[in-house]
Amino acid sequence: MIAKISLKLAAIAVVAVLSNAASAVETNLSGQYALTSSATAVVGHSNQFVFDYSVTNLGQGYAGTQTGLDGFTIYIPTGAQVLSVTPPTPYVGNPGFWSTGASTGLDLALGGSNTTQNMVAPAGYQAFTFWGQYTESVYQQGSTAHFSITLGNVSVGNNTVGISSYYGNYGVPSGQSFVNNQYGNYTTFTTNALSAVNAVPEPETYAMMLAGLSLMGVISRRRRPQ
Repeated sequence: MIAKISLKLAAIAVVAVLSNAASAVETNLSGQYALTSSATAVVGHSNQFVFDYSVTNLGQGYAGTQTGLDGFTIYIPTGAQVLSVTPPTPYVGNPGFWSTGASTGLDLALGGSNTTQNMVAPAGYQAFTFWGQYTESVYQQGSTAHFSITLGNVSVGNNTVGISSYYGNYGVPSGQSFVNNQYGNYTTFTTNALSAVNAVPEPETYAMMLAGLSLMGVISRRRRPQ
């Protein structure tokens, strides 16, 4: 099999909603993928969470070919600490593998004019992408891929995630938008899921902030002309 070279990461806007919830959510992406996400606090550590994702390929790809789920992108705060990452195992096996990396976004068009399926991280965030590096890595119809990432200095909220399909040089199913580069055709489906957002300051931090504001008020009053 021919290796699919790692694509340059580049960028989609997202609204982050703060939440303390750590429960799972399930989302169906246009009948093509089913996504389950959850977040679990790391015991004994403040603002550290394990984010787990399971993606089932419902309708992407063609029988007898290694096309389908090939990329998974989440937005994480630029101040997040990446403590550990678990990509999915290759769907078929060696020499397939999944790589990971963070950048300003996902550029499937590799700098080309068709950027309709790219993802651009909003201000204060970066795109963290799990990417299948060989055709053997691609998860075909009926299969489920499991991903996880443990982050520090974050809180739990909702923001956009993207799931990318790989078709090689096969045609994309009718009605789907796609980009094309030297490696083939790609389609990205986006939805909201549990994800990392900027950490909420600890109570001690709030106390320090209030103390600082009070001190500024005292100084201001002392400087006021009599």
